[in-house]
Amino acid sequence: MTQYNNRVELRKIKLEEEQLDKDISFIEFTFRKGKWHRQITGYKSGRRVVEYNDKRKKEKVVYE
Repeated sequence: MTQYNNRVELRKIKLEEEQLDKDISFIEFTFRKGKWHRQITGYKSGRRVVEYNDKRKKEKVVYE
């Protein structure tokens, strides 16, 4: 059974990193003329997702 200890430990580390990528740190909205223009969602892992209300613009994913 001790042969799998390293694999179990590595999997625990990966699961912790995945959980940080799922946990939301903040959500920020930017308004223009009474309607939301941009939404920025920040995650605890440092990833930020920028979504626009204008469907012609694609969402951006930024890692900091």
